[in-house]
Amino acid sequence: MEYAFLVGQDELVLRHRTVTPLAWLSFDRAGLALADWQPRARRKLAELLGVDGYPELGRVMEMRQTEHDGVEVVAVVMEVSVDLSIPAYLLRPIGSSLPAARSAVIALHGHGQVDECRGIPGVREDYHHNFAHILAQAGHTVLLPELRGFGALQDLAQHREGESLTYWRWGQQMTYTLLTDGFQNGRTLMGDTIEDLLRWEEWLAVTCHVRQFDAVGISWGGDLACTYPVFSRRVRSIFARGTLGSFTAVFAQCGNAPAHCVPGVLGWLDRADIAGLNAPRRLALHFGELDVPGPDNGSASFNETVPESFQRLRRIYAASGAPDGVSLHTTPNSGHEMDNDLLLSVLAKLTD
Repeated sequence: MEYAFLVGQDELVLRHRTVTPLAWLSFDRAGLALADWQPRARRKLAELLGVDGYPELGRVMEMRQTEHDGVEVVAVVMEVSVDLSIPAYLLRPIGSSLPAARSAVIALHGHGQVDECRGIPGVREDYHHNFAHILAQAGHTVLLPELRGFGALQDLAQHREGESLTYWRWGQQMTYTLLTDGFQNGRTLMGDTIEDLLRWEEWLAVTCHVRQFDAVGISWGGDLACTYPVFSRRVRSIFARGTLGSFTAVFAQCGNAPAHCVPGVLGWLDRADIAGLNAPRRLALHFGELDVPGPDNGSASFNETVPESFQRLRRIYAASGAPDGVSLHTTPNSGHEMDNDLLLSVLAKLTD
């Protein structure tokens, strides 16, 4: 039998599209008053993500500290369980006092590593543009957690012989076993990461007396910045870079890696609804003008679904009595990257 015998693509119909279910709990469809919609939608989101309220705070150990370019950096590690510990970095201006810091920024990196946010000499410049370090230089106390699946946490089963639970590894085959293992066991990477962020928030609140938090993130971190505060009692403002467009576009058009994936979510909510669960707390969304779909852009956060998603989000904020609580910012001639000048300017207004 010759190879030409096989059925080829030109002999098939290949226009498949998964039928998107009706989002029954979207704000526009549910027909509920905001006061009734938010708790109901929040409960459903918690169910889909696998988030169970405030998780137990693990023991946190200070590992070491250093100073660089006007910023003190303290490396800490939290014991999540007997089988898992996770790192974070506390950044603050040299000479500042933590007990005097009543607010802190939770800085959330995207697909990459924390070293791309910290201003470490010799680390390649990428789309994060050292934003956590810039925030600390500007006077903020900043917690920069390493997120599951990245950097030192790229393989959560590294110390189990013959096993692997990996997510993001530049230059290597990425089979996303951390994600698929979670799905098989009723967990999501987003939900587990949100619980980690709630633990870090609790640690800063209990140990360092921080009362209010501002969530800042880009890309995957932007998604988390919009989603983690839904379950927080302490976040007062959000700056999210490169997020909001519909889940459908993120995967079908833009080819994003699957950290954002939440099984069954489109039957209930889309990204605008999730962001709307933060209303009326202040929320600033930021895009690069050039961050659009194309063969060389796997992020493509500024896609065709963004305008409609933003209008949906504005309707939710209007219903909350805070129509000006959400804003959209676009940096001209910018791609998928943090705009630190805009970040500092907008954050100053959000926290005023």
